[in-house]
Amino acid sequence: MIVAIDPGTEKSGIAVLQESGALVSKEIIATPSLEYALEKLYSAHKFNTIVIGDGTNHRKVYDAVVVWTGNRSSIKLALVDEKFTTVEGRKRYWQYNPPRGLKKIIPFSFRYPPVPVDDFVAWIIGERYIQLINATT
Repeated sequence: MIVAIDPGTEKSGIAVLQESGALVSKEIIATPSLEYALEKLYSAHKFNTIVIGDGTNHRKVYDAVVVWTGNRSSIKLALVDEKFTTVEGRKRYWQYNPPRGLKKIIPFSFRYPPVPVDDFVAWIIGERYIQLINATT
């Protein structure tokens, strides 16, 4: 299992993926509660890899993850390029939550999801990591 994190200052998206890329779960958490969220996810999924987007606040989140991993030396850490993932996250949000009624006629470029999409972005970051791994093997 892989945990992907879209780091942010106030909130972060977290997604758990299988090595195949299939989504297991996703959520948005308050960034200060990251270590607690990782502990909860580790209890449930026993993941072996954590990937973090290299965007906003990634250094602080990466440092917190290093502290959390502590004696869990079997967990791999990686940074992934998260360029344009917010735009991709918005598109994916609309794929899973299609607009209804008159909102359907609004062009995509003018549509903004009514909720944060950090969890969708984390999912995309996880997929990018899997693509990188598969490309090198």
